[in-house]
Amino acid sequence: MVRNPKKKALYEVIGRCGSKSGYGKGLEQIGMGKSAEEPVTTQIPGQTTRWSIKPRIIEFNAGRIEISMPYQLAVALLLGIILLVLVVFRLGQLTYLNRQKAVNPDAKVSKTLEKPVPKAITTIQQEAQTAEKTVPGPRADEKVAMAESKGSNRIVIQTHLLKTQLEPVKQYFAEKGIETEIRKMGDIYYLITTRKYENPEKQGTDGYLARQRIVELGAQYKAPRGYLTFGDKPFHDAYGMKFDD
Repeated sequence: MVRNPKKKALYEVIGRCGSKSGYGKGLEQIGMGKSAEEPVTTQIPGQTTRWSIKPRIIEFNAGRIEISMPYQLAVALLLGIILLVLVVFRLGQLTYLNRQKAVNPDAKVSKTLEKPVPKAITTIQQEAQTAEKTVPGPRADEKVAMAESKGSNRIVIQTHLLKTQLEPVKQYFAEKGIETEIRKMGDIYYLITTRKYENPEKQGTDGYLARQRIVELGAQYKAPRGYLTFGDKPFHDAYGMKFDD
């Protein structure tokens, strides 16, 4: 029996319709059934193809910010932040040291001098300070008297016919810081100051202050045994006199 080519059998029509409906359903699953983050699979008869969608580093998802990056990039970024913090800290230290040097350039020297002092040296210093406290310093009038003077008057402390009577007085005033000498004029010996002063009779001069000091010291004079005491107020009548040097 000869088949007419324009006519199709019933089973051929049903087979073609089934294949078309299955193919459309596969495409529908590819477009709608998979999420954006899952790999897309395209099914073709006899062949399967996948496309991998790489996520972004920063994404906004449902009102949230999501950050995703490779592990190596995260480690490198963390190390860079730590290095930056260390550099800023070091620069701050250098700036502070430079300011300290500008304000106090001798700070290093003072630190080196602040070393513990040996006990023996400390003891000597304490003894020296104690000695300074026990020994009275020169008074203001003594400083003026000891200073260099432009005057031409010597102060006569005492006169006597015997030089030996003036020797203890000379030694006494030397111990008090007033240098004297004994000179002979005619038959009389004079105990006079080595220094020259301005007019001792004029108040406010160095000679006046020196004479006052001599009178004060003279009141404390104690003559050795066998020597004259020079009265109740010894040397209170000291006076100024010019000598031909």
